[in-house]
Amino acid sequence: MISTNWCQGKNNLEIVLKIRKKVFCEELNMDYTLITDIYDDFAFNAVVFEDEKVAGTGRLLFKDGKYCIDMLCVLKEFRGKKYGDLIARMLVRKAVNMGAENTYTKVNANCKKLFENLGFKEITAYESGELLMMKNGDVGGNCC
Repeated sequence: MISTNWCQGKNNLEIVLKIRKKVFCEELNMDYTLITDIYDDFAFNAVVFEDEKVAGTGRLLFKDGKYCIDMLCVLKEFRGKKYGDLIARMLVRKAVNMGAENTYTKVNANCKKLFENLGFKEITAYESGELLMMKNGDVGGNCC
């Protein structure tokens, strides 16, 4: 069974940080200090579970006057099941419910297709290989 949950505030981040650490630090060799920041004090984190096992997470924050999705990741053993799609849809829907006209994300180029499938358009390509993408309005269509 698939279930979801929302976490907000640093006191509720234990599960979220475990997922981020496993994916970003252990798989992608990011520095641990980069997986949490001041935005975790108030950002919304969507968490997806499969049969009560945590599968993935993503974060929605309000930064520089924009609703932004970041830190989206799915544990290796749960990839290929469209959980990234589900998490991204949850985050866009949350942004729209909070009044966002547009939702932004800055992602590595290998995540481009996931966000394009949800209606995000590329705005800027950076030399680092990252892309700034934007979606106008809510998500439509069928999830997953």
